[in-house]
Parts: sequence; C-alpha cells; structure tokens
Amino acid sequence: MNLWKRKKDAKALTSVALIVLIAILMVSASSVVVLLYSGSQPDHPASEVVVNGSVVKVNYIGKLDDGRVFDTSLWDVASNDAMYPKSLSFNLRAQSAYTPLQFTVGAGTMITGFDQGVLGMAVGETKVITVPPDEGYGDMNYSRIFTAPLLELMPVYDTTNYTIFYSLYSEVPKAGMVVQDPFYGWDILVISADYKSDMVLLMNKPQVGQKLAVYGEPDATPSTGWYAEVVSIDSGADGGNGIIQVRNLLTSDDAGMVEGYDLNLGMTFYVDMVDESAGTFRMNYNGELLGKTLYFTVTLLEIE
Repeated sequence: MNLWKRKKDAKALTSVALIVLIAILMVSASSVVVLLYSGSQPDHPASEVVVNGSVVKVNYIGKLDDGRVFDTSLWDVASNDAMYPKSLSFNLRAQSAYTPLQFTVGAGTMITGFDQGVLGMAVGETKVITVPPDEGYGDMNYSRIFTAPLLELMPVYDTTNYTIFYSLYSEVPKAGMVVQDPFYGWDILVISADYKSDMVLLMNKPQVGQKLAVYGEPDATPSTGWYAEVVSIDSGADGGNGIIQVRNLLTSDDAGMVEGYDLNLGMTFYVDMVDESAGTFRMNYNGELLGKTLYFTVTLLEIE
C-alpha cells in the first residue's frame, strides 16, 4: 500500500509539473508574439520626425499639374529635358547651384504649403506635397490678363508725326525712305513728310503669305514669341485706308507653352489660353506660378 501510494503521489506531482511547464511555455510564446508584432511597426519616435523649429535638408522637384518641372534641387533633373520637360518659368542655373535645400521649418522662409508639408517626415522618407495657390504663390491678378484677336487688322496707309517717327526709327522722315516696322518687321514706305504740318504719311508694304516673327525678345534664351502670317491685303478697304489681315499662328496646344515679350512695356507674358472657335488668345502678364496648384516631390535628407 505504501509503495502504491508513493507511485500515485509521484504521478500527481508529474501532472502538476507538466501543467506548470505548459503554462510557462504559453506565456513565453505570447511574449514572443507581442515582441514580434511591436517590432514590425514603422513608427518613429517624436525626436526623429520634423517638427516646427527643425532645421532640415531636403531634395525636391517642383512640378505643375501637367507634369512640367518649374524648379528642383537636383542637377540630374534640371539638366534632363527629355525625362523632365520644363515649364516656361524654369531657369537653368550652374551645376554647382544644385544642392539640397536647407531651412528652418516654421520660420516663414518658405511658402506655407511646402513649409508645413514636411512636418512629420522622417529622414529618408519621400512624399508628394500638394500646394494650393493660397499656400503657394497666391492668386492671379486678373487686371494683368488681356484678350486679343487671333486675326488682327492693320491699315495699309497710316500717318504719324516727326517726333514719333524719330523715336521709332532714329531718323528724320523723308519721302521715298523705307524703314522696317518695329513689331511686324515688314517694309514701310514714307510717301510724304510735311514738316510744317508735322505729318508723315506711311504705306505698310507686307506680302500676302509672308511669315512674321512677333512678340520676340532679342537674344532671349529660350526664344520667345511666335509666328504670324499675312492673310490678305485690300488697299481700297476702310474708306481708302486699306486693310491688312494678319493671323497669329497659335493653336489651343500652345496654351501655357508660349511666352512673348511686350516691346512697349518691356516685359514678358505667356499665352495661357487660345480659343480657336472664338478667334481669340489671352496674354497673361502674371508670373507663371501665380494661381497654380503646385506639386513637390520631397525627400528628407537630414534633421539637424
């Protein structure tokens, strides 16, 4: 009886030990699972992400909504027009100028959308920041936008005075003299010049089908302006003043892609709309980035 009782007690103790061991193993396994799950989280400590006051270095590519690049910190992007077509306002600088951008977040040195868009970023992270006009370069000034006809009408015969003639051509007018129109470039014949009456009679002498380079800035790089064509000449129209029809050779595909130079104002503009059905185009004297939503691809390189 004593021997049987000892065996029974030993068996009971063994069962208890197994239960305890199983419980320990279960707790250990659950701990491992917890540790593995926690380790898979990509969360960064607050000290490792950008906050207001952080001094950061970033690389960036700024694009318009059509994908054209208007600015970047990367030479490989700036110098590659095939892969990264450029906007009208893009200005290629020396290669040494393309370095990471450093700034203090929240200091007000950057446009608001870019400044606040890097908040929460971690080193090595890349994101696309969408910047609406009110957080970018502001809205357009519509008083600086003008609509013009695609088909322009010019007189065959025109008059001016001595002062204006000299200011345009740097010569005193004389009958029989031929000068070039400062805008269209065609020949102008001085028919008569009467000093006493201060009147100079001119005759514009283009040729039908003649292609004219208009709104170009001398020596501009890249080139500005576009071509116009003399469509017809009627010397007897408009009560004898005559009418020259000149068509600006612009299409809807040129909207946002063509820049011109205003000789009278001495400033550039860009064509932001061509309505072929209405026969008009629009000259926008605002900066290209005004009124535009901008898209910045930003990579955070460093948090100081």
